[in-house]
Amino acid sequence: MAVNETVIATLRPKPNKAKLANDPAEVRAAAQAAVDAPDGIGTIASYWTEVPLPATGTWNAPGKGGAQADLVLTAPQDGVPLLFIEVDNCHETAEELADKLEKYARFFRRKMKDTDGKERPMWRTRWTAPAGRIEDPHPPVLLVFNHLGSRGPGCA
Repeated sequence: MAVNETVIATLRPKPNKAKLANDPAEVRAAAQAAVDAPDGIGTIASYWTEVPLPATGTWNAPGKGGAQADLVLTAPQDGVPLLFIEVDNCHETAEELADKLEKYARFFRRKMKDTDGKERPMWRTRWTAPAGRIEDPHPPVLLVFNHLGSRGPGCA
């Protein structure tokens, strides 16, 4: 559920205040605060969930050892051309988080031939790099920590 909550938090949808006319004052005040807050990032179509990032295999048949992004966001209209998002419910150890990041690194290092026959990083065969950012080694990965329930002392 934390992935869905992350999408909602970044989208920042605006409530329809007309539908809240008969609700208590505190509900209407919260709705007004949401309306007055800055806009969110992208539209619901800007988000993909559980996206395989193959270190081996293909896009359609990923092999073992690759990452799976909880979310991939593409919203160039909002200044976010490509962002990978990992959501952690604070039940993973630091070693498990480091392992996830290493899987991302393997994916980012992987190269393959694009449709024009030139070798490129695999991620650039699916997503474009913004103008002026062609030489960047990889897009950013955002870690979202969502404290949910109790956690062990060794967990992040």
